[in-house]
Amino acid sequence: MSDTAKRVLSIPLGRLTEGNLVERPNRFLAVVSLPGRTVHAHVPDPGRLEELLFPGNRVMVRNINSQQRKTQYDLVLAAFEDIWVCIDTRYPNRLFEQAAKEGVLDEFRDYTSVRREVTLEQAAKRLHDHATGKAISENAGGADAPKSRTPKSRFDFLLKAHGKRPLLVEVKSVSLCVNGTGLFPDAPTLRGARHLSELKEVSSLGLDACVVFIAQREDVARVSAHREMDPRFAQALDEATEAGVKALAYRCTVSPRYIGLEPEGIPYCK
Repeated sequence: MSDTAKRVLSIPLGRLTEGNLVERPNRFLAVVSLPGRTVHAHVPDPGRLEELLFPGNRVMVRNINSQQRKTQYDLVLAAFEDIWVCIDTRYPNRLFEQAAKEGVLDEFRDYTSVRREVTLEQAAKRLHDHATGKAISENAGGADAPKSRTPKSRFDFLLKAHGKRPLLVEVKSVSLCVNGTGLFPDAPTLRGARHLSELKEVSSLGLDACVVFIAQREDVARVSAHREMDPRFAQALDEATEAGVKALAYRCTVSPRYIGLEPEGIPYCK
């Protein structure tokens, strides 16, 4: 493995202020006690986060200085024992995009084009099925892929390279850890199950598919579906992997200054 692949890819978190959680009135709002004042902070993770967001727990917030929002702070980190956990679900996509573009991850190093937020129609447009040479139509791939089965969702990334099948990627943020296992999701997600069911269909259109779990905490040794929390998502993931969708997992190091994506993958376990 090259030196480039071994380095941790990091994104600065900006200036954070430590405080204590007072309450979480709803899934997107937290009341945080800072030195000398109490503020409202946006929670960018709609999950339950019960082991992280409880009254009195240490958290870190960032002042966004925006006139366009009611809340002037984002809740970025929460303490779990002696480590920090990032609960901003926007970072995994940013980390994956940068890692894919810079060739940091072995699994994605050969791709030369990285595009965000694509529909299957956009991914399939003007591409050709590698097995048959038949043009894939924009609206579903012709007779080999009926329009009624064409996924309509937006997928996180489309990766392309000369001589390789295009790859659709869904990135999932993992914040829950139980005995070293990162579990996703920590709240039922119909959208997540739907994305996996749709990824299952892309092979017939000449594309590959992958779901990437990124654990935003350093105590995760492996990642698995949270079957008790969301049996539908777990079943959709099982069916997708059986149909050829890859499931990969990575771990982050987190500090009050940065979040870093470790290039060495960790196991995904059923």
